[in-house]
Amino acid sequence: MKHVYLFILLVAGAFSSYSVTRFVTPAGNGSMNGSSWLNAFPSTSLQIAINLSGSGDEVWVATGIYYTTSSATRSISFSMKNNVSIYGSFVGTETSITQRNLTAGLSSTLSGGIGTVGIGDNSYHVISNSNLNNTAVIDGFIIRDGNDDRSATSNDFGLGGGIYNGGSGTGNVCSPTIRNCVITNNQAVFGAGIFNNGYLSGTSNPIILNCVITTNTATTGGGGIDNFGVAGNASPIITNCVIYNNTAAFRAGAMYCWGGNNGNASPVVLNTCFVNNTAVDGGAIVCDRLNTSAGSSGTATPNFRNCIFWGNTASGTGPQFLILANAAFVATYTDIDMTGQTSPHIMSGPGTATINSNPGFSSIVNGAGPDNKWLTYDDGLQLIFPSPCMNSGDNTSVTSTDILNNPRITFSVVDMGPYENMLIVSLQKNASTNDDIILYPNPTKDHLYFSGIKNNEGKIKLINSLGEVVLETNLSEQIDLKEIPKGVYFIIIENEGKNLTKKLVLAD
Repeated sequence: MKHVYLFILLVAGAFSSYSVTRFVTPAGNGSMNGSSWLNAFPSTSLQIAINLSGSGDEVWVATGIYYTTSSATRSISFSMKNNVSIYGSFVGTETSITQRNLTAGLSSTLSGGIGTVGIGDNSYHVISNSNLNNTAVIDGFIIRDGNDDRSATSNDFGLGGGIYNGGSGTGNVCSPTIRNCVITNNQAVFGAGIFNNGYLSGTSNPIILNCVITTNTATTGGGGIDNFGVAGNASPIITNCVIYNNTAAFRAGAMYCWGGNNGNASPVVLNTCFVNNTAVDGGAIVCDRLNTSAGSSGTATPNFRNCIFWGNTASGTGPQFLILANAAFVATYTDIDMTGQTSPHIMSGPGTATINSNPGFSSIVNGAGPDNKWLTYDDGLQLIFPSPCMNSGDNTSVTSTDILNNPRITFSVVDMGPYENMLIVSLQKNASTNDDIILYPNPTKDHLYFSGIKNNEGKIKLINSLGEVVLETNLSEQIDLKEIPKGVYFIIIENEGKNLTKKLVLAD
């Protein structure tokens, strides 16, 4: 009998650890129980699918718009759940997460755009979270149209139109993972895009990875992100992100970091660009140690590495950053326009390998690129060769891929900013590719051969890791490379008005 009981316990444990995928489409399908794409939940049951999910489960969401509610109740929001991953932008036929294709841009939208036309009666938050750790994951969504226009309080009023992470209060934690998302067109009093609330002995340290936070408006402060660590901790980890064209009517167009009352608001920011954000003071960043009453205390020291600050503006003080009450702004291996930055609004520490040069974006005025879709091949904040930000970062602890999921290090040194491997994009811009030409062998030792060349006409260029043209010659079926140093190069082939750009390895 003991063995029977043991068998039952083992079977029960096996079933309890079995993960489930729940499927959601805009209209639903079949029996609408979420068991497959053919029986998917409808859009109105997305939150039900999340609530039903247990540890290790996933929710797959197809292309379409998913509103917070079908009613006019502004307080209803989506919410995430621990140990549950919510994935968006599926076509609706995939059987594996690896089949999801994000290269054409995100196609699943979570929207607070309820009620009548316009933002005035929209949901206060598109996503409102509490009691979460990093196992709560959202990935592959456009998050937009939230509007928390209520008078701000230390809880959720007036905070976080796009995403509100509520970790305030002793022992409370709200630190989800936000990945491969575009957070746009949200409004709030503070933290229009994302508000991380670690007030009063709470913690809100989300992981924000491969995201675009753009065109959000704070009617007071923190247009893109607000880290409220007063008497608590709000220090997210932000990697491979674009924070672009956000606005605050008072301070911090891009991100506010407030760590007064012995609190901490010190995000760690890697390979991220802050571009075209605007405010009265602190066009991009505010670092603040002021207490809520008198004096100052705590820590507000955001740390930036491999980042870019360009085109941010302030009608008052600190176009790139504003420092209050002896807070600090630490940046290394970062391109930052220091024009107009006067004491005390200057960098702390040695500022190792920082530069002050135009980064050479493909299009600073059109961040989403000609296709008007973020996270696609033509994003405007990619770097045009020869950008000073290429091969100028620090390789320590960088991710394996960039914001577009391309390899993070093309040559031996990582680029500044969220986009890597920009050279291929810029060289092929406005030119069609010639896939008929084949080059071999690759890697090679001393000679390179070509097939598929038409009319034996064209040019070939070889570019090294510094962006220098080391060889330029007429195109032929064989190229001698014996005099070229060993290493990694880009080779650009021009033939009959078409370009082919490939990575070439010269090995011993």
